[in-house]
Amino acid sequence: MFPLGTVLFPTMVLPLRIFEPRYLEMIAECLADDGAFGVVLIERGFEVGGGDVRFDIGCMAEIVHAASLPDGHQAVVSVGTDRFRVAQWLDDAPYPRAVVEPFDRPLETDLPIADLDQKLRRHLALVSESGVDVGPLDFEMSREPAVALDQLCALAPLGALDSQRLLSSSTSSDQAALLASLLDAASADLMGQLGSR
Repeated sequence: MFPLGTVLFPTMVLPLRIFEPRYLEMIAECLADDGAFGVVLIERGFEVGGGDVRFDIGCMAEIVHAASLPDGHQAVVSVGTDRFRVAQWLDDAPYPRAVVEPFDRPLETDLPIADLDQKLRRHLALVSESGVDVGPLDFEMSREPAVALDQLCALAPLGALDSQRLLSSSTSSDQAALLASLLDAASADLMGQLGSR
């Protein structure tokens, strides 16, 4: 398990620079096995040093590239795959470990992807107008609604706790409604800030 200060969604690319000995050991074992590890958001505490409190809903990460660096660190690129729920945290020695179970959700296809896509693009345009570089706005969504929804959540510039709420939604329709609400609130906030300049 890799507790982080960021939320990983299915389909999301996660680049990491590994330097702590415990995680170097974990990544070496993952590469020797199936190349996968779990990512959970840290609720309280810090990424380095341990002693943190973690959320119980996370996402599996599959390593797609790994390279040893001259300083002994490891560069890893992984991609989010499936949600999970932590059934039991185990001892952190030699690195964080847990027993997990799938966090399955009903398959839903009637999701307002086009509306959410427009909301996100409008919000990113506002963020860009405020002077923050948001990168290219020509991204393309998957044709599979649940996958597209995760892509939109991963692209939305939200705080970690809001992202965790999205990841933890018990249904895709709940996730879509929450994303719409969060984007509306964030856009209204930003429009107020831009209008007061």
